[in-house]
Amino acid sequence: MMIYYRLIFFTCLWICFQSQSALACRYNVRETGFVDLGYEPYYFYVFVNKDTPEEITSTITKISSVAFIDCNIQVGIINIDLQKDHSSLQYLSQLPKQSSPMAILVSPDGRVIVIPVQKDNEPFEKSFRTAISNIIFSPIREEIVNDVIKTYGVILMIEGENSQENEKYKKVALSAIENIKYQMKTMVKYIEKPPVLISIKPEDLSDEKILIWSLGLEEHMTKPCAAVFYGRARWIGPLMKTEEINETNLIKILSIIGLDCECELDISWVGGTLLPVKWDQKRQAQTASLLGFDPENPYVKLEVNRILKMGSSSYPGVPVMFADSTMKSDLDYDGYIVDDNKPYLKVKLYIILGFVTIIIIIIVWTYIFLLHKRRINKN
Repeated sequence: MMIYYRLIFFTCLWICFQSQSALACRYNVRETGFVDLGYEPYYFYVFVNKDTPEEITSTITKISSVAFIDCNIQVGIINIDLQKDHSSLQYLSQLPKQSSPMAILVSPDGRVIVIPVQKDNEPFEKSFRTAISNIIFSPIREEIVNDVIKTYGVILMIEGENSQENEKYKKVALSAIENIKYQMKTMVKYIEKPPVLISIKPEDLSDEKILIWSLGLEEHMTKPCAAVFYGRARWIGPLMKTEEINETNLIKILSIIGLDCECELDISWVGGTLLPVKWDQKRQAQTASLLGFDPENPYVKLEVNRILKMGSSSYPGVPVMFADSTMKSDLDYDGYIVDDNKPYLKVKLYIILGFVTIIIIIIVWTYIFLLHKRRINKN
């Protein structure tokens, strides 16, 4: 009989220890950031007309169809004389007066940047290939992509003109990273490497026009700015400027990345705007190997899509409360404030549930034992 009771007891204990994995979401926020659901891409429009030589149009089609494979950029070659109702024609007024072809890149939120696709005294094909390469690649974007695959995330610091001010905010960012290193020990899911800091120096801004534009900034920066990226080079949280770049704000944004994707936080906005980058099969394979699952798996996409649809956001990549471009000093995410020392509320919940379950098991086991003892005494 005692063997029977012991079996019940250890079975209950096993159920108790399994409760955490049963209740926890399979993914944390960082992992969901690697899943591409095809939302809100960038658009590259090339405008031609009836006078554009056929060989030029053919070159545009041939190069574009290959270059943008594995990119979050969709291509449209628009003949303005034949496609007069196309939605992209609304942007023509923003283009300089010049002969076709002309091109623009449109961000997910409708901002436009003109892309020069032809140069004087240079073959069109060479000019066009250079323009495409500048859209897809830049040194800092490549560095961001390489780091978000291998680490917790990236703090991007865009330096201003004052070197002392730049050093001040870089120290703030490094201090926030040290804090996150400590928090990583208590996270529900293990992440091997902490966040990293990447800086863009003023002299390098000319090489990062697309990156700067994608953040909604002007090319000429005078004051430091910072943004946080994770997953598939996704931008999370607001763009922080000067005094907004403080340790509290950075820690609280970074803390979200390590959270269980179905915690009490409304994470509808964490599937933020991606930088315009190429995410090829090599990077995809590296990511799958490090994560332990394939973010491109249809079942994974279905599950993450369900999670992200639990809420709604006003602008991709920016929390609802930042849609009006204001910064909340305490970064209160829809009522969920990340505690600097104990940010992972589900860990607490699991511990409490575990203790309650153990207490109930002990009470039930004691009752059964006493009941059995009484029966023995009666006999």
